[in-house]
Amino acid sequence: MRKWKIGLVAALLCLPLALGTVSASAKATTAKTTTTKVTKKTTAKKTKAAKKTTPKKHYLIVMGHGAGDPGARGNGTTEAHFLRHYMLPQLRKYAKKVTNAKITFYNPKRNLVSDTLYHHKGSYKLSKKTTVIMFHLDAPAGHGGHVIIHKKHPTARDKRLAKVIKKYVGLNRAYNGYSFRTNLRNCNVLRRRGIDYSLVESGFITNKTDVKHLKKHMAKIAKADIEAITNEQIK
Repeated sequence: MRKWKIGLVAALLCLPLALGTVSASAKATTAKTTTTKVTKKTTAKKTKAAKKTTPKKHYLIVMGHGAGDPGARGNGTTEAHFLRHYMLPQLRKYAKKVTNAKITFYNPKRNLVSDTLYHHKGSYKLSKKTTVIMFHLDAPAGHGGHVIIHKKHPTARDKRLAKVIKKYVGLNRAYNGYSFRTNLRNCNVLRRRGIDYSLVESGFITNKTDVKHLKKHMAKIAKADIEAITNEQIK
């Protein structure tokens, strides 16, 4: 009986110490959990803030000629009219489906070249962070399209655009996909200002087969062009 009492007293004496140990452990665990939650919240906030502050890549799409300049003629139409009547609506349609980039269109009632060369606006007023994609049709005679590039070697974007031309219209054998030009005055303004660009010659307006393929596959071509420009797959 005496031994039992001694054991009980000893147990009671050790109880506060044990409770203190458990309490300290619990506090440490709670503190650790709280710290982890705070760290996760802080990281999440920083990530969210970074996403908000990182601007999307901006592409400006330009339809060639216009504003009184018809461009090349062939197959009962003009370059300016064909680009605005057939291609522009489809490009706008698929541009709206892009999520990782911002796409805007140069006013189709205007002519980027004349705005640049005669009014000192156009390419002179563009942000240097903008990438310019210009669409044209070739002439006077030939078949297929190509991409006019701003450096001696095509970029990954240029290569993607050339693949679209090759698939739906065919490539101009004279260039095999690309041509580096330094005699285009508006393009020279973009080059001097350090603005990235590609000029897409989609095919020959004077070639019946080219025009037929362009009209027949215009929706697919526009979708593929937007995907090639932004490197984003559209569902």
